[in-house]
Amino acid sequence: MPEEVAEERERKKKQKSKSKHKKVQTWKFYKVEGGKVVRLRDFCPRCGAGTFLARDGNRTWCGRCGWAEIKRVERS
Repeated sequence: MPEEVAEERERKKKQKSKSKHKKVQTWKFYKVEGGKVVRLRDFCPRCGAGTFLARDGNRTWCGRCGWAEIKRVERS
């Protein structure tokens, strides 16, 4: 009887997720125009220069301090 219970437990175990952490691709935050570097994203007003804001639809937020801004869309 205990052997059957042990076998049943082994069958029910779930496999762990194998997703790997992806490194931040900071080269996508800059662009070179006419020999000068242009920043494509805004900086966080709380954290200052060097901390870029993430964008998702109509919202921008800082992953470091949690500051967020929602841009409202005017409907006519």
